[in-house]
Amino acid sequence: MTWMRALVVLVCLAPACGVAARAQPAPTNLEAYQMLAVRCLAQAPDTARVLVLDAPALMPYLRAALAETWRRDERALFLADTSFQAAGPPPPRLVYTIEEARVDYARARRKHLDRTVTLALRYTFAAANGRLLGEDRCRETFTDTIRRSDRAGLESEAFPETQGEAPRAGWMRRYLEPTVLAAATAITVYLFFNLRSDRSDDGV
Repeated sequence: MTWMRALVVLVCLAPACGVAARAQPAPTNLEAYQMLAVRCLAQAPDTARVLVLDAPALMPYLRAALAETWRRDERALFLADTSFQAAGPPPPRLVYTIEEARVDYARARRKHLDRTVTLALRYTFAAANGRLLGEDRCRETFTDTIRRSDRAGLESEAFPETQGEAPRAGWMRRYLEPTVLAAATAITVYLFFNLRSDRSDDGV
């Protein structure tokens, strides 16, 4: 009977596991951009343990995410607009530019949207003397499905690139559903008064 008890436990725990999985919050669009930037550039410095990061002013939260990633990897990071002193030769420099950053929404199942966050970066990695050590372009995407009502909370007014245009409701929801609802209401009202009239006639 041991296997039966195990089966009962699994059946009892399954709903709880499902609730826990659904309880995980979706990342904001800003957080999705950060994940994509780390995926794209985290390994760009290769084996360099000390480097200078030259990042654009646009989307400053990307620089913060990269800096935290390299700090956990025990790399020494200096920003291009700060002075630094390091033993040995000057460190190499990683420069990146943002070519594309967009959020797109598409209709999914009822009251849900398919979300796609896209980030394209171009970067160069060069020694202090200008010798090119690496150069590439990456384009990464993050996709998931969100509730339509959660869209505004996943965007940030401070950063326009985190905002996307929500798709309009389909023609069925815009036209057919109101028509069906109105017809159903009319039928209900008609039946209500018709039944009352029949009852009155029976009473007479």
